[in-house]
Amino acid sequence: MSALVWLRSDLRTGWHSPLHYALENHQQVKLLFILTPGQWASYGLAKCKLDMLARRLQFLRGQFAEKGLPLHLLTVESNADIPDTLADFCLAQGIQDLYFNAEYELDERRRDRAVKARLQKNDINIGVFHDTCMVRPDQVLNQQGAPYKVFTPYFKVWLEQLQTQGIPPGKPSFPGKRIDAPADDEVLASFLLEERAEDWPVEDSVIDANTQDFMQIVSAYKEQRDFPAAEGTSRLSPYFSLGIVSPHQLYQVMLNRFGQKVHESGNGAFLWLRELAWRDFYRYVMFHFPHVCRFRCFNEKYDDFAWDDDKALLQAWQEGKTGYPIVDAAMRCLNQTGWMHNRLRMITASFLCKHLLLPWRWGEDYFMSQLIDGDFASNNGGWQWSASVGTDAAPYFRIFNPTIQSKKYDEKGRFIRRWLPELKSVPDKFIHEPSQWKEFAGTGYPKPVVDHRQAVTRTKERFSQFLEVEKQAS
Repeated sequence: MSALVWLRSDLRTGWHSPLHYALENHQQVKLLFILTPGQWASYGLAKCKLDMLARRLQFLRGQFAEKGLPLHLLTVESNADIPDTLADFCLAQGIQDLYFNAEYELDERRRDRAVKARLQKNDINIGVFHDTCMVRPDQVLNQQGAPYKVFTPYFKVWLEQLQTQGIPPGKPSFPGKRIDAPADDEVLASFLLEERAEDWPVEDSVIDANTQDFMQIVSAYKEQRDFPAAEGTSRLSPYFSLGIVSPHQLYQVMLNRFGQKVHESGNGAFLWLRELAWRDFYRYVMFHFPHVCRFRCFNEKYDDFAWDDDKALLQAWQEGKTGYPIVDAAMRCLNQTGWMHNRLRMITASFLCKHLLLPWRWGEDYFMSQLIDGDFASNNGGWQWSASVGTDAAPYFRIFNPTIQSKKYDEKGRFIRRWLPELKSVPDKFIHEPSQWKEFAGTGYPKPVVDHRQAVTRTKERFSQFLEVEKQAS
């Protein structure tokens, strides 16, 4: 009987425990990916991300065919259709064993429970592996056996666990006998974009080369990571979001290059490893506190917080027309490329929630509709952090001053001028506050939609009053 490896958010040929196990223990192995256009539409996934997904699947079909493995594609409308469709496929293909990597979002956990129940009726065995996170969510608990709610103590245990556990196997042994690759499915072509504002290659050789390039500069990550005009970040998040690159793989690369220094604070490699831990942490939060997957705040008392609902301000923020150059440049970059630097994500999120007092869920949804690296756990966690309603969140009274952030991280306005061409002629002295320039009227750039000081005062008062009411009610 054949084994089937169900690919999900792990679209790679190596560092893949289900695939490795299947090849080691079965003579016949097949692969499957299930497309769910209706489900993706309900999540509001960005077109650029679906384009990248389709291109990666096209690439993988050829790669696996070269290695002697067929990659099948099935299309259903939503997760609810998967159990029956998967059972029918397994029976038709003579599949006795199904293997896949766990996913920790609430909808996906419900889907997998339904799949297990359905396949058990046909005596099909299921093997679940855990490559999605570097450390499994159920393996990091406090001394009372409860999950952590704050990142720092979580990270300490996470780091200890990471160093004691094994690393998933790298490259498996493939059959090696080439087969004909299936013809490109029309449904894949339907997701491809005619034009792409930015090239995100999906071929392993190019991604590996880019990864090695980042490893050459990761030592300077601490000093360079906050400057959007610099090439100081890995830009690997789109590949993590689809599982094209395994975080375990990058960890092994850093171990080979830096040895135990990667576990020691104060260097760029450690700081970047800590960012990978944040990725795990937000999945950990979803796993242990699934209410965050249901449009709820981690800190549930804030579910009743009274945000404003000014759609005109939302539109100004979305279109990059707030009158705050660093915010607007970041949003226009996002809209045109599907990408935004992490420092800018914090600035723009803070501005929406703390200057405009608009719901963080609006920002969360908009980011997912635009980001090529849209990742529910990280996006949700980041927005809740910015809005001061999540785990380990920034206190409500700590509010980014976008002008100070701009001066600090884009001092000469290099990033601003790239994305706001109407400000190219503005002198450096006024680039962060162009409305102060005597010739501002001729730029065509909007005046600030809110005054910084007034907005901050209003936000602090709104939060303070809310918490006082909460205190009196408890």
